[in-house]
Amino acid sequence: MSTKTNRKIKILCSCGTGVASCSYISTELKKFLADNGIDAEIIECQVKEVYEYYKDVDLIISTSQLPPKIDKPRISGVPFLTGNDLDETKEKILGLFKK
Repeated sequence: MSTKTNRKIKILCSCGTGVASCSYISTELKKFLADNGIDAEIIECQVKEVYEYYKDVDLIISTSQLPPKIDKPRISGVPFLTGNDLDETKEKILGLFKK
């Protein structure tokens, strides 16, 4: 399968401090996307920095509550940490970027 566009997709990964959770989720996400043939750039940030980055991304994955004003697709990153509903979360991500 190919992605819907030929360009690299951008994903913003945010958590409270932009450190441990983001790093773990980004690593897992990169492996998952690569295994599914999706070329992606992942930007890690603190939740308070989301406004600085969100305009140029295709998806936001966050472990924290995001402001409702942000008009980008968003998916909870919590399943990457807990394992609960992880398969469903991954399917949602694939649904956004696969034909």
